[in-house]
Amino acid sequence: LLAELEKQGIADNTLVVLSSDNGGERYSDNSPLFNHKTTLWEGGIRVDCVMRWPAKLPKGKVTKQPAITMDLTATFLAMAGAKSPRPLDGIDLMPILTGAQPEQERTFFWRVDRSTRKQKAVRHGQWKYIQDGVAVDMLFDLENDISERRDLSFRHPEILADLKARLKSWEDEMAKEKTEFLVK
Repeated sequence: LLAELEKQGIADNTLVVLSSDNGGERYSDNSPLFNHKTTLWEGGIRVDCVMRWPAKLPKGKVTKQPAITMDLTATFLAMAGAKSPRPLDGIDLMPILTGAQPEQERTFFWRVDRSTRKQKAVRHGQWKYIQDGVAVDMLFDLENDISERRDLSFRHPEILADLKARLKSWEDEMAKEKTEFLVK
């Protein structure tokens, strides 16, 4: 792909993005991350994102900015000078990636509601709360435990309570939205 962009003379002014929407499948080795696709553990939701745009992005820059796939939509729209007809859940990452703005502390929410799996999770800063099943509440410090092996919910009940309150507020907001599907 990059060779063809070079051949066409457009490599320097073309954004190339490589990423995924979820972690590896059941038989993947996501080490050191725990679990896999279809879960809200880091092995199911954390993925790399590599962006290359020689004319705009500094070569070799690595950012710790937490981001979500929905940010790519907001980023691409902003790059094109387009407006979304509705509010977006993502942010334009380009000002952060170019150094025009500092990294931002953000809160992310996820939920899985299937007959075979019920999970909810929220991440704010270095902290992640996950509810796996009906009554299993766990708190992880992702900065010091990327493998999600040390549940800190009993050591930091105030952080657990804060993240649970954020999740409840988000779920209440989502419940107000009317989901519409257009079937043709």
